[in-house]
Amino acid sequence: MTFVEFRIKAVRLAKRALGISNMTLFVRRRRRSFERLFYRRRFTAADVVDEMRRQGLRRGDTIVVHSAMSAFYNYRGTVDGLIDAILDALGPEGTLCMPSYPADKDNADVVFDVRHTPTAAGILAETFRRRKGVVRSLNKLHSVCALGPKAERIVGEHHLSQTCFDEHSPYYIMACMGARTFSLGMPRWYVGTVEHVCESLLRQKLPYFADKFCHEVAFRYIDSAGKPFTHSMLTRMRLPYVRARNTHFVDAFFDGSKYARGRLSNVWITSFDMAYTVERMVELARVGKVIYTYPKWRV
Repeated sequence: MTFVEFRIKAVRLAKRALGISNMTLFVRRRRRSFERLFYRRRFTAADVVDEMRRQGLRRGDTIVVHSAMSAFYNYRGTVDGLIDAILDALGPEGTLCMPSYPADKDNADVVFDVRHTPTAAGILAETFRRRKGVVRSLNKLHSVCALGPKAERIVGEHHLSQTCFDEHSPYYIMACMGARTFSLGMPRWYVGTVEHVCESLLRQKLPYFADKFCHEVAFRYIDSAGKPFTHSMLTRMRLPYVRARNTHFVDAFFDGSKYARGRLSNVWITSFDMAYTVERMVELARVGKVIYTYPKWRV
């Protein structure tokens, strides 16, 4: 048994003993309880947007925001206030997107109602999903919701995807549009869901990524018109993948002008040029450099 295999089994046993489903979230919450003793500086929605602007946010941009509002314990404001501030910075020409996958995204027996099924991507994403005018992609594994002039183009093809990250996915489409991904309150090393586009693009070229798309699963949906339909996708990896922390990977191999990090009190705010991220991760994967530690690299 390798060290990584031992680690996987140990984590599974610990999860059973603690009665939790996600060890990463469990550790993150414990760490935040400790951090509260040291990080006490208050901040507002305007402060968040100022940092986003410093990292490249411009009026008229297309962006996708990943968030963990549980880290915002020093934030003075409301969830809606933060969404309003970001939308105001983008202006009417800009498009805001957020992930909107459901809690049971892997369960093919549960119907995904694009109109009503809540997202498990956090309170910021769920509050955004409920806003008037927001549209949502028909894809249970990695649905995206969007608001703005490019919203329909971004989410409109996801039900055609063979994998949830292929050329029909919002993340691939946003990368082609020159969009930027922002993470608010996520770990310092977090890149964003766009990192998985590389896996889909190379799945037929590198056996390493073929493992991630080895089973066809039929998911059931109810669309925006209330009509049921079924959509099949390739998913279910044969072996579990263990993610390496991306900070060293990014800092070692990425152009420093294509990403940014900043800290606002306790909250990390990071951003990445999506097109560059996809292109660079494809380049690196071709020479055996990936964000995972398991399974071992095979060409």
